Amino acid sequence: MTHLSQTATWSATWTQRPLARAAQRIGFEPAGINYFVEKVNPAWSLLQLRATVVAVREETHDSKSFVLKPNMHWQGISAGQHVGVNVEINGVIHKRRYSLSRAEATDADAAKTIQITVKRVDGGLVSNYLHDHISEGDVIGLEAADGDFVLPAEVPSKLLVLTAGSGITPVFSQVATLLNEGYQGDIEFVHYVRTEVDRIFGEQLEALAARHSNLSVQWCYSEGERSEHFSAEQIAQRVADYQERHALLCGPAGFMEAVREHWSDIDRNDALAFEYFGAPPVDATDAINASITLKTGKQIHLNAGETLLDSMLANGERPKYGCKRGVCHECKCRKTSGAVKNLLTGKVTAGEEDIQLCISAPVSDVTLG
Repeated sequence: MTHLSQTATWSATWTQRPLARAAQRIGFEPAGINYFVEKVNPAWSLLQLRATVVAVREETHDSKSFVLKPNMHWQGISAGQHVGVNVEINGVIHKRRYSLSRAEATDADAAKTIQITVKRVDGGLVSNYLHDHISEGDVIGLEAADGDFVLPAEVPSKLLVLTAGSGITPVFSQVATLLNEGYQGDIEFVHYVRTEVDRIFGEQLEALAARHSNLSVQWCYSEGERSEHFSAEQIAQRVADYQERHALLCGPAGFMEAVREHWSDIDRNDALAFEYFGAPPVDATDAINASITLKTGKQIHLNAGETLLDSMLANGERPKYGCKRGVCHECKCRKTSGAVKNLLTGKVTAGEEDIQLCISAPVSDVTLG
């Protein structure tokens, strides 16, 4: 349910009541009632989806989990999906999306809270604000759950999980959900991370593996005596029958591109489900230096390999954006001329159209309206 429909539905219910009609005559509208309700407790908003932070837990030296209790507008979330988080920083609302990072709710009490896990990003405005300023009892804005990276209705009997860095969060949620629901298939979980201290959900995963004999967890460290990175040879050594398994993939763009390229080489694209954390990289064959003309007439230079959003931010512009992976549409704007490639679909389009800055790479000079 969207914000507008929530408002309209509540307003219709309110105005159908005799007392409400009388209140309206003296100036009490739903928005006015909501103003006073929010003064008592911001999470009680009658019109907006919000959540109270009920717990904050350190996962690693640079990642924290936030347990949130949404208000009455919450419609639920599935393992693998993400939820929008809105925080006010210096008077400006900033929006980002974070994956559910625990098993789906299995009972009414558990359904009252959700968990997201946020890794601190160097220079990241929202991630650093959440780490440094958000604590138990605070209220933050939410947006409804979204995303197609969900478990199929019929889960294959043999799974391979390939994750790297904070890409572990949505897939950990999926695996935990499957095991909670009594999944009897075989799961090989292979996670790529810098060092042992960087393992998000390290203890939780090992505890799950100790309780469930059908889950095997392997850690591949990129730093240390035995540096290990994904390759065809490496994954074959780790999981001999990996080509027979349905794979779940999430992580940084470079890691994912290497995995996807290999799955294409072995003709197993139909057995690979994935979600990017951030936009896919610009293909080297498409990467060009380009000029972007903004609505104000200002021109900025885009370096080969950058998206329109990357270039605008690097040049000191402040366009609206949220997820940076083509999901939330916060960065949608009008392109009045030029051609761009959609990094998610691979489609090249030209002329006047609406585009998303975060997943658009120019293949010519571009003018934005």
